Amino acid sequence: MSLFYYMAASHGLPTGSFGKKNTTMTLMDYVTYVNPEAKNHTHMQTLLENYPKGDKLVEIYETAEDAAGLYVRGPMEDQDASHIFRFPYVYEVHPDGGSFQMNEEIKRSYPTAYPCYQKCLTELFHYLDRNLEIGEQIELFSCWADGSERFEEAAKLEPDLTLKLTELLQAEEFEWRTQQYIVVKK
Repeated sequence: MSLFYYMAASHGLPTGSFGKKNTTMTLMDYVTYVNPEAKNHTHMQTLLENYPKGDKLVEIYETAEDAAGLYVRGPMEDQDASHIFRFPYVYEVHPDGGSFQMNEEIKRSYPTAYPCYQKCLTELFHYLDRNLEIGEQIELFSCWADGSERFEEAAKLEPDLTLKLTELLQAEEFEWRTQQYIVVKK
């Protein structure tokens, strides 16, 4: 089983990766100028065998936090989510390299991973801020899924939480919980 996160909007939204800080370079430049020791690692040796000229492009991140961000995919067309969401444009949302939770307990338990968790959430909030007009709403929902069936849950008639985006942008703590239906208003 996997945990999936979704958002639904009244209009189309941008898709792809957001918030990552990377440098793109060829394999040869990486092992020549950035990390010569990488030539000794099995994975890099395999890549160099497959690309002997070293011309394959790779993304390089200086820190784990640089690699963390948000990934948005959709809109979904193969699943009927109309009993979960009021809005027609449904997207999968992934905390790429982190989590959609930040609080003091997690900060104490996972001090090195916490900045990545925090970045994934703040990137989600900034994404919503960039893509919603004042007065608009977006719906968020998370659920466990086994296989391709994602929305077997009963409909939620009322949101578990209704939040203002301005409050989320200032939040010190937040956790997007399983089976939680959230409406965010800008």
